Amino acid sequence: MTAPKRRILWVSNHTPFLVDFGGGQRSSLIYRTLRIMGDVDVLLVCPPRSPGRTMEQTHGKPEGLMEIVEPLKRGELLPWRYVRPCAPSLVDKIAYNLGRREVDYERDPKVGAALDRMLAERHYDLIIGRHLKYPSKAGALRYAPTIIDVDDNELELYRSIIEDRCTGFLRRTVLKHRVKSLDKIVPKLMSQSTCLWVSKEEDLDIPGCERASVLPNIPYGMSLPNPPSSLPPNKDSKTILFVGMLSYMYNAQGIDSFLKESWPLVRQAEPDAVLRLVGSRLSTQDRERWAMVPGVDVVGFVQDLREAYRECAFVVVPVWSGGGTNIKVPEALMYGRTCVVSQPAHRGYVKTLRDKESLMVGRNAQEMAEHCIDLLREPERRTRLAETGARALASIYSFDRFQREVIRTAESAFRTCPRLARK
Repeated sequence: MTAPKRRILWVSNHTPFLVDFGGGQRSSLIYRTLRIMGDVDVLLVCPPRSPGRTMEQTHGKPEGLMEIVEPLKRGELLPWRYVRPCAPSLVDKIAYNLGRREVDYERDPKVGAALDRMLAERHYDLIIGRHLKYPSKAGALRYAPTIIDVDDNELELYRSIIEDRCTGFLRRTVLKHRVKSLDKIVPKLMSQSTCLWVSKEEDLDIPGCERASVLPNIPYGMSLPNPPSSLPPNKDSKTILFVGMLSYMYNAQGIDSFLKESWPLVRQAEPDAVLRLVGSRLSTQDRERWAMVPGVDVVGFVQDLREAYRECAFVVVPVWSGGGTNIKVPEALMYGRTCVVSQPAHRGYVKTLRDKESLMVGRNAQEMAEHCIDLLREPERRTRLAETGARALASIYSFDRFQREVIRTAESAFRTCPRLARK
């Protein structure tokens, strides 16, 4: 007699049904693996749709049951809600920045009610939380077994913004206070989960993550039935490629910084150089602003990334803030292109994709420009870097290994608590 299929509940602000950005790709890879083990329903903790987009365009087409619940805004909670009618957006912003950080992780009435209803109707065996905040808002940590994917840890995110020299004094001050609060809150919440995933070894040093297992980000193409093969070098190319979700704050800020501080130096040394910006969710304002810069080719979304990589000499990742790992780095190497990356963007790859062996790491805007100039002038060198990086990538990362880690962790959680139960 075959055992009944397990029922798993996905709780996150990230849909697993869209893969046009790095976070969505990780969500999809985990979700697809969980589907091997049983039925997976989805509770999304976010607005039902983005402005100007339908629900399906915002969250994709679900494969099973999916509920979307928008949590209360900070200004809708006490004591802020008494003054919120005067200026809702302003009060929400003030409440978020000045209010108690504990509130961000407390059970939200709307989200908690949705979780209670789904648990009563479906009787799940396991809860998967993508990021810590959203299962906390649902009250999911009151149940076991639960697995929390701590990719994009807020502590790491805010510390990277504080360290970014482009961050203003006021914002740095606010974030230092926020980190001080989160240092007390986050480890306690993490300890309530049955198991944890982090995306890189460095995250194991974050308080609360010491017992986590590493579930590394991998290029989405590795999961396809016919994974992309490495492209031959393009020795004549003068095109530097950026690939990423162009509306993501830290990508946009990185592009702005590169255009202001590094790109003029590159163009002065190599007047024929072209910076091509490829990625999803490009706003009209950013397109117009970036297109005004000489030598910048603003493309936006493309159907075939392979062609974008084929035409470029190498990839640049000038991202100075943000959490998680930059999937742009291994994706470029998968396609046979080396990278010039900022030091923060190298996090998660320091031991596996080494500086000056697989790619080039810039500690500041000047070094980013110098590396770009060197690689434009030395096609043989960028070919060697790309080949070494592709070999390292193939030896360490694969979808099979990714799946095995997801399944291993889930089975460990099931052994700890065979059925979902209130703690």
